[in-house]
Amino acid sequence: MKRTITLLVTISASLLLLAGCSSSSNGGNNDLYNTAMDNGNSAVSKKDYSQALAYFTSANDAKSDKSAKANKEQAKNLVGAQKSMSNHDFNTAKDQLSDVRSQSNGSSAMKDRAKTMLSQVKKIKSNRSDLNKSVKNASDMIDNGESSQAMSLLKTVLDFDGINGKYYSDIYKKAVNLLADNASTSSSSTTTKSNDSNDTTSDSNNTSSNNSDSSSNSADTNSSSSDSSNPASKGDFDVESRKVDGKKITDSDISKARQDLTSQGVKNVAAWSDNDIVKAIKNASKDGRTTIKASDIKN
Repeated sequence: MKRTITLLVTISASLLLLAGCSSSSNGGNNDLYNTAMDNGNSAVSKKDYSQALAYFTSANDAKSDKSAKANKEQAKNLVGAQKSMSNHDFNTAKDQLSDVRSQSNGSSAMKDRAKTMLSQVKKIKSNRSDLNKSVKNASDMIDNGESSQAMSLLKTVLDFDGINGKYYSDIYKKAVNLLADNASTSSSSTTTKSNDSNDTTSDSNNTSSNNSDSSSNSADTNSSSSDSSNPASKGDFDVESRKVDGKKITDSDISKARQDLTSQGVKNVAAWSDNDIVKAIKNASKDGRTTIKASDIKN
């Protein structure tokens, strides 16, 4: 009997010890869970969703529950949506953000952020549609010989606020390349017409030369007038470093480059931003030239 009582006491003591250890272990997990959740929510308030995802994953590993799992999924979708938007995959971004909003047991802060981002996606898609239509129409105008109208339309594209941003960078590139292609074509056309004129009589040549001088002076005057009222030419999109071969590219250098283009017969030089001119100066320098050409903007 005495032996039986001793055995029961020993077993009870062991069970109490195991219960204590289990309680201590769960307490540690709870502490880790709570800390990770707090840090995750703090990262969300800072809009650092990659960091939030790491914290919510840790919280879910420490103690898997509905809240930790839901927050983890929301943060994962926000990270994915940001990446999709940067890659111009706005339909995928829309689906990912919708999943954040519909997540059961999720964070209200992340749902609110997803709602804001969905509005951004809608606006960006609308802007891209309008800008792409303008570039397409400008291309059609050039094909139909309506160069001046095309340049005016491309200028509205280049003047769009945020055109150099990551969500519109592809459209900006298309507009600049189209501008450069048309400038090169205009330059070639001017040269061809000049050569044809040289095949006429000497008197006609002299008259043509005088008219050419007059046209050149007029073009310089028009370019100067247009440049002064063109927002793009004032450097609204000036993201290029204004240095080449260790030397600063001055406003005088940019002005001279514009005059060089005009002298070459390039039309609508005013539609080129200062940033475009700076790029062209750099590309000319790489080719060992101090005078830019219309094609330098494309590189």
